[in-house]
Amino acid sequence: MTELSTVEVVSEPLPLPEFNYELISDPDEREWAESAAGYITFGLGQAVVKVLEAGNLLIEAKKRLAHGEYLPWVQQACGLKPKYAAQLTQAAEWMSNVQHAGHLENITDVTTLFLLSANATPEDVRQWAVDRCAAGDPPTRKEVIERKRQSQGKPDRTLAQEVKAALKISSEARHLAENAEHITTRQLMDEMDLDDLPKGSQHQSQSHMFLKNGNGWWKVPSPEPEPEPEPEPEAEPNTKPLQQSSRQRLLTTKEAAELLGISNQSVKTRLTPSALKGSQFVVVRGRVLRPSIERGKCIIDNCPP
Repeated sequence: MTELSTVEVVSEPLPLPEFNYELISDPDEREWAESAAGYITFGLGQAVVKVLEAGNLLIEAKKRLAHGEYLPWVQQACGLKPKYAAQLTQAAEWMSNVQHAGHLENITDVTTLFLLSANATPEDVRQWAVDRCAAGDPPTRKEVIERKRQSQGKPDRTLAQEVKAALKISSEARHLAENAEHITTRQLMDEMDLDDLPKGSQHQSQSHMFLKNGNGWWKVPSPEPEPEPEPEPEAEPNTKPLQQSSRQRLLTTKEAAELLGISNQSVKTRLTPSALKGSQFVVVRGRVLRPSIERGKCIIDNCPP
């Protein structure tokens, strides 16, 4: 039989409060549940076959534990979320009904088994996966998803669409991707000096980014930090109103507002030092508007007499 690779738990385990086994009324079932919980929590960190055995134990626990005892035991004694426990039991139930199910043990990614055992997965996709495993070429999760799309009549992305997507990638990202290295979760833990399984899909060290990819990680060189631009010297604000020239016309702000078709207050606001921001003029509806040294008045350029 092909050697099975170690896989990590897909769902983040819940914190493990001390489970009170006195909640299980039957003494015999209490002893069995304590032993089963220990096997489940240990088996989930092992090969896929162990994960499926954990699913079978969960199925057995449903039958043996009284009403109201199963979910607290799953969450507290086994440290599993109910959704993940349901995925385990569904995968185990599906494999128990599959002909030549032993071939599926060649799949080393638990999420692929969850996908194949899901109710929404067509039967022809499942049989295709079994045949692939029997031939010694187990499909990846991505291949199962693609096969499922084909089975359900969903169009694949064309080569032109793939090229268009690739062209959107920046040259910097392309360069970093070319220098990426695929590593295992254990290697990531060593790189990051972690004692527990990493949470999340992205991690950062001083020299590299680590991006989640199935059961492993892409180790990508960190981009070079862009140098901070030197601050430009601030120009001295010139808020001194200009004198009127021969090409300009002096008007009251009210007259200017009527000429431009805006409110008088809008003209006054545009000519304040904060609005001008050091400039000598502001353009309003194609006309150059300037402040005047005379109170309550302004100067308009290119204005016919």
